[in-house]
Formats: sequence, C-alpha cells, structure tokens
Amino acid sequence: MNKASIINILIISQFVIICVMVWEIVTLKSTTSDQIDSLKKSIIASDSLQKEAAGQYAKLVDYYKSERDLIEDLRDNNDSLYQLIDANGERVLSIARSIISLDKKVVAGFAKPDPLDTNTLNLSLRYPSEKSPFVLWDGSINKSTAAYRGKFSFGQLPLGIVLTEESRGLWKTRLIGPSWLRVDSLSIMSLPPEEYTPAEPKRVQFLVGGTYFTRLNIQERAIGVNFGVNLFDRHNILVGANSLQQLSFGYTYKIKSFKKK
Repeated sequence: MNKASIINILIISQFVIICVMVWEIVTLKSTTSDQIDSLKKSIIASDSLQKEAAGQYAKLVDYYKSERDLIEDLRDNNDSLYQLIDANGERVLSIARSIISLDKKVVAGFAKPDPLDTNTLNLSLRYPSEKSPFVLWDGSINKSTAAYRGKFSFGQLPLGIVLTEESRGLWKTRLIGPSWLRVDSLSIMSLPPEEYTPAEPKRVQFLVGGTYFTRLNIQERAIGVNFGVNLFDRHNILVGANSLQQLSFGYTYKIKSFKKK
C-alpha cells in the first residue's frame, strides 16, 4: 500500500468519524431540547390560577404561541383592536385576559331623614369601606311609595402586573389589586422568549465538516476534511485538506438570516 492510499484512508476515516460525531451531537441536543419543551408544555397546561394573598393572583404564561396564533386569537375576540394594530404596523407579542369580580359584603345601617322633606330618607352606601370606597351610592327613598332615586360613582381601582421568570425557565404573571378584588380567571399567551430578544451570537465559534470533490471534465473524485472559525456570527474562515493531497483556504460572509413566523 503506497503513501497516497494511506493518506486517502486516513482522510476518509476522519471524515466518517466527524460526520458521526456531528450527527450524534445534533441529535442529542435536539432530543434534549424537545424533552425540555415537552415537560414545560405539560407543566403550563396543568397549571391553575393561584391565590397567593388577598387581591394577589398568579398564573404561568403560555409562551409557546406563534405570532399567527396570537393574531388569530385577537381577530376572533377583538377584531377592531386587531385592525388598529395592523394599521399601525405593530407586532403582537402577548395577549392577557382576566375576569375580575368583587368580594361580597353584607352591610347594615340606617337612613337619615331629609331635613327639608319629612317623607324622604337619605341613604349613602360605600363599598368596601367608608374611608376608601370604590363603589359609592348616594340617594333618597320615599317613605310613602318606597321609590328610590340615587347616583352611582366609582373610585380608583389600582392594579399591578408583575412578570417573573422561575428557576426552571417558566414565566409567571402576577395580578395585584386591593384585598377585596377577586380574580376568577387569568390567561396569558405569549411568543417564545427568544422572539423578544434574539440570543446574542458568540464572537468566536469553531466549525468542522467534510467535502466531496468531483471534476466535470475528468473522472477524478476526492473527499476532504474542513476546519474553520466563525467570527461574530458573520465571517467564516475555512481551512481544508482532501484525498488529492490538496490544501484549501476559504472565506464566506453571512448576508441575511431568514426567520419563519
């Protein structure tokens, strides 16, 4: 066996080993990622609204929605808002919905006689308390006919929303309001985290691969092994060797990346 044959065998062996290693790494990463996503989806699907304190409720965010999912949901439930967002060229990132009610409260007291009309009783109702009411009713009742007349007015309803990330990578939304506020349902749909802020590319990445050569004018074929480095996710510098005992140097530049919506 001559020297050229030995070199060809070595290069072929390296090429096969590299291909197998790359395939195993890619398969392992893909499988692990799929398993993690499957577990997260299961946790999110089984999550229920949690009351953490009076007026404070928490729910996990379903961040496995696509932009198309959000748009379709918005069009189905609030088409006029979708038309406005679309006209403004805005992008839908998340949609939150909640049903809120107030705690029941039984009150008792007395109406006051009207100083100008002895047949009328004045009544003033406050919820949830006299000092800081949210719902106010001021009116009067006719003692003879039991007819009443009054006016509703409303105070301020302070609400806060806090978004956090758990140690297991899940997002949680908290809705915080007054202690008498009750949240009956809460749902949040969102794009995946990477859709908000794309991952910062590494400044230096190493490349490895193989090449198959064939000439069009003569029956000559070869395989090669390539090594390279990626700089700033744009520049690729490559060095290769093939079974024809040739060395190659190359450079490529990434012009544009395309993302599927």
